[in-house]
Amino acid sequence: MQVSVETKEGLEREMTVQFPTSDINGEVNTRLQSLTKTAKINGFRPGKIPMTVIKKRYSGAVEAEVLNEKLQRSYFEAVNQEKLKPAGQPTINIVENDDKDNISYKALFEVYPEITPASLEGQNFEKAFVAIGDSDIDLTIENIRKQNQTFTNVERGVQKEDQVVVDFVGTIDGEEFKGNEGKQMPVTLGQGEMIEGFEDGLIGAKAGDSLTLDLKFPEEYHYKKDVEFAITVSAVKEATLPELNDEFYVKFGISEGGNDAFREEVKKNMQIELDKAVAAKLKNQVMDAIFDINEIIVPKALVEEEAKNMAEQMHSQYQMQTQGDAQLQTSLFEERATKRVSLTMLLAEVVKVNDITAPKEAVMAKIVEMAATYESPQEVMDYYQSHKEKLAEIESFVLEEKIVDWACEEATVTDKDFTFTEFMNPKTEEEA
Repeated sequence: MQVSVETKEGLEREMTVQFPTSDINGEVNTRLQSLTKTAKINGFRPGKIPMTVIKKRYSGAVEAEVLNEKLQRSYFEAVNQEKLKPAGQPTINIVENDDKDNISYKALFEVYPEITPASLEGQNFEKAFVAIGDSDIDLTIENIRKQNQTFTNVERGVQKEDQVVVDFVGTIDGEEFKGNEGKQMPVTLGQGEMIEGFEDGLIGAKAGDSLTLDLKFPEEYHYKKDVEFAITVSAVKEATLPELNDEFYVKFGISEGGNDAFREEVKKNMQIELDKAVAAKLKNQVMDAIFDINEIIVPKALVEEEAKNMAEQMHSQYQMQTQGDAQLQTSLFEERATKRVSLTMLLAEVVKVNDITAPKEAVMAKIVEMAATYESPQEVMDYYQSHKEKLAEIESFVLEEKIVDWACEEATVTDKDFTFTEFMNPKTEEEA
């Protein structure tokens, strides 16, 4: 087998491979000979079919099958021989020529880039220091009460925090669209369940009223035009918050200790969520820094595949699953897909160069930590340990934690004080 490689633009490579036609012919003859014993053709007894008949009937299909297998096998042998690391699938084309003794083809593909991760020395990361105060616990308890509120019909116009039961039909330029209709749908004002303007447009309406709202979809939605909603209000319901008493506490597993025990349990759960948020913010800073200080060329094939996956996920989320729509939206995800692919390659090299691992004991500790939040921790632990793909997810998570630890040792980390509300519910630029 003869192999030559030509460097094209960027990461693209064109590899020419040549191998003797005899490599194909021998295997074709062997398979045709085998068919004389197994093939079933009307007019011939099994095992007595002449080779001439077998060749006439099957030679074309067998030759194509053997050639395809040889192309695939020789491609992988060739890239290994040339020590290449292909990214994505190759485009393979047979070279047409008059050489009957040899078969040649060209394989066009991209390779992974050579990466030398830049040092994080000089980078600054901010680690949040957050104390949970009594007022934070009070606010969280109030939110828990709202999550468990009940609603009672009232004979008045809609006010903020009411629940409104509506039928609606949305149209764009007079045409209906997927997911445009709702029947007897409860909408709780202030929850942000509907697009901007929908909830505010219900203020003042009474049961039995009909109204029309002209609104706009958010930027991230598939639909870019104005939308008109025809709405009929079926009921207006007022919220009633549950009282803080023993009956309420029991719902959250507090059978003794009353209000003090309930507040302690709330604070414990707040701390768990806070710890996750603090770690996530620090991790995001680390990942952004690794991406920003390492300029690398990424294989287009991998970016396109990632963008396609992201587009399909969005379409699935919004129930827009036609193939045409998914292809249309792929370009919108190119920037995010490029960053995700870049980080995947960069992190793999960071792990390799710095010998970062996810120790088994750390993985097990993470599983135990996660399982502790469930009613049956042992069942959760057994589940993760018995499913390789789930165990791999935990290993990947722990590995990322170790990368963050390494990054914080390389860079400078500064503590910054926040209140719980400031950190967990940061203001947007418009609100600030």
